[in-house]
Amino acid sequence: MAKLDWSVQTGQRLIQARARRLMVPADPLTVTLYRLDNQCDRFQAETIQVPRQDSLTTTVGLILAEQAIIDLELSGYRVGVEGDAVTIDLRVSRDSPRRLQSLSVCEQKALLGSLKETLINQPDWGLTTVRFTQRGHPLVL
Repeated sequence: MAKLDWSVQTGQRLIQARARRLMVPADPLTVTLYRLDNQCDRFQAETIQVPRQDSLTTTVGLILAEQAIIDLELSGYRVGVEGDAVTIDLRVSRDSPRRLQSLSVCEQKALLGSLKETLINQPDWGLTTVRFTQRGHPLVL
């Protein structure tokens, strides 16, 4: 029964995230999202529009909302920019059955790689470094 609940919740979350991408903001910024293909081989590009204000944080939120990693529950995230570096602090729910350290190489690439590729490849943001932390501590996988 737990798997069914996860599937329904994940399906609803994915539908909501994709619906948000269809809305055109008043002052849009075009962003290219990079998502991992089904073979865990390469990233596929998709262009979307996000609100110019808070565009980076909005983009991170969209990528995280579309992740469908079984039994990994994020309770939130924080985005901090300092110069040409961005730090994404992931918050795994204390009740999550899985931890970031338990992700397979493909799951890590889908979650963290998609974020890194997307953020570094946006010329408007000028980022060269993406760091990941978990509740303020460097993420070690």
